[in-house]
Amino acid sequence: MVAYSSDNEMYQNWGKANGEVDDGVVFFCDVDYAGYHVASGVCAKECPEGVGFSKGINYIEESLCGMRAKITVRKISRVPIHFDYQYGIASMLYARLAAANMRLANEIHSHQGFKFYTFSNLVIEDWIPTKGGLNFTKAHFFISSPDTEFIRSFTEGLLLEPEFFLGTGERGMKADFIIERVEILPPLVLSDSVVFRTLSPVYVKTQRNKDGQLVEVDLYPKDSKFYENLHTNLVDRYTEFYGHGVEHDHFEVLDVSDVKPKRVSIGNSFRRCSLMKITVEASPELIGFAYDAGLGEKNAMGFGCVDVV
Repeated sequence: MVAYSSDNEMYQNWGKANGEVDDGVVFFCDVDYAGYHVASGVCAKECPEGVGFSKGINYIEESLCGMRAKITVRKISRVPIHFDYQYGIASMLYARLAAANMRLANEIHSHQGFKFYTFSNLVIEDWIPTKGGLNFTKAHFFISSPDTEFIRSFTEGLLLEPEFFLGTGERGMKADFIIERVEILPPLVLSDSVVFRTLSPVYVKTQRNKDGQLVEVDLYPKDSKFYENLHTNLVDRYTEFYGHGVEHDHFEVLDVSDVKPKRVSIGNSFRRCSLMKITVEASPELIGFAYDAGLGEKNAMGFGCVDVV
């Protein structure tokens, strides 16, 4: 039997009346959001046992905010995963998007500009001490975008194909996972001042002259160029996504603390990046876009996802 977690009797009865669900299948869905119904044939017929989909908040109008989902996963293999797992999650996300919305997946893949989504590191809920990797049985991560169609399509893809794997660092070995729960989170009302905590490291780079040639240099928060490029990148992405500039462009970093430098392997290269708390005073539209699309560069590869402290 398909098993969801909810207590919404109205949607349970709706599903039974329409032949979509079995006895005991219930949904978290108190309201419609942008015309998207959780109680659908896809959810009821395709999800394996143990998968839950919850939504139960009064959402503000779609055009005013992005969307964020919390994805809970269970590792069903005993082997630990590699420390640098971000590329594996990024590949899985694209595959699930393609399963639900090939048109959108092709648009994202072929687009030469910015990618307007980000995801967090895994938040491990039950560490298992081990050497040579990360071992656990349960974790969750967040995915966020100003493009609500992307998040809806992605969550549909997860429900259609909830099994995936991540590499272990050992040739030919993989760790198998299953999606246990997908939750659409309520949007936040953000002001012009906020303290962000990074859920994945922020990556910022620049070009500098070395021996007569321009070379790429990864930046840490101790470099003033880090903040200039952070602002420029945020405005450029906002402008490309919405098709117009920020009406009142203001962005000032007031404080940075708890900085933890990181070195993350993506493909065949390493990126120097940083986890931190960062206090920002900025235009509300820029703060909202940073929350939805992330800070810094390479957001679609799992960099720059933030939460509000």
